[in-house]
Amino acid sequence: MATGLFSGSGTKKRFVDTPIDDQITELRDEIASLAHLLSQRGADASKDVRTKAHNAREHAEAGLQDLIETGEQLIADLRSRYALTEKQVRHTVRDHPFATLGAAAAVGLLIAALLRR
Repeated sequence: MATGLFSGSGTKKRFVDTPIDDQITELRDEIASLAHLLSQRGADASKDVRTKAHNAREHAEAGLQDLIETGEQLIADLRSRYALTEKQVRHTVRDHPFATLGAAAAVGLLIAALLRR
């Protein structure tokens, strides 16, 4: 049965029959026990927080690495498409120079008409 400071109905009777020095010693022991318990709980909570922070950091680093790889792949795809489009435009201009000049003139007239309004 617990004989601590917070241990229930027998506390009043026990303190009346016990000398003051023994009561002080018992209170010190109870306080030391409580401090030890709080210290353990704090250490456990701190360890839990460190573990969660470590896991979150690993998750964020993995996500960042995936994002970088995806971005690099996207840039490579864009470069490839740009190069292909450039080749197609050059080929079309060489094959149809007058049609290209006519299309450029039509676009120029359209832009000029829109800017006058």
